Amino acid sequence: MTRHYYINECPGGRGRGVFANRAFVPGEYILSFSGKHTPIHEIIDFTHYLQVAPGMFLSPTGKEDDFVNHSCDPNCAVYFENGGAVLRAVAHIARNDELSFDYGTVMFSEPTTFHCECGSPKCRGLIGSFYTLPETLRHYYLTKNMVPLLNHYTLEELRLAENTQAI
Repeated sequence: MTRHYYINECPGGRGRGVFANRAFVPGEYILSFSGKHTPIHEIIDFTHYLQVAPGMFLSPTGKEDDFVNHSCDPNCAVYFENGGAVLRAVAHIARNDELSFDYGTVMFSEPTTFHCECGSPKCRGLIGSFYTLPETLRHYYLTKNMVPLLNHYTLEELRLAENTQAI
């Protein structure tokens, strides 16, 4: 199977990222996320974890899916399909463009915030959970079907799981 992406150093010393080997059009499949299903209470450091259900995350793999970076102006989004998590283009992507998604679209239970270094003119400066996104951006992502957990769970189910984990 030909990979249509590669891992490389990001400009500006931002670490490694995943870049397109060819152009992609909106809706096109790029890669799958893998990893072991891990309950939130087993996680100490949430780096490279991806929330896939209330209180449940995919663990890091050390592969390319760990290196898709955040952007406040993403060209991709995560979707849950056929029992897994995949990355699809949400914008036209040129060859050698860095692939990115907004981490706020998949962060609900994760107690992490971090300083953003995406460099986008739309940069929010601080990245946190879906609940911390500006209301207009939450609405935009929801209307564009870019919040995979809310396609399968309600906000109430996600909040209930968070409260259960805190006990």
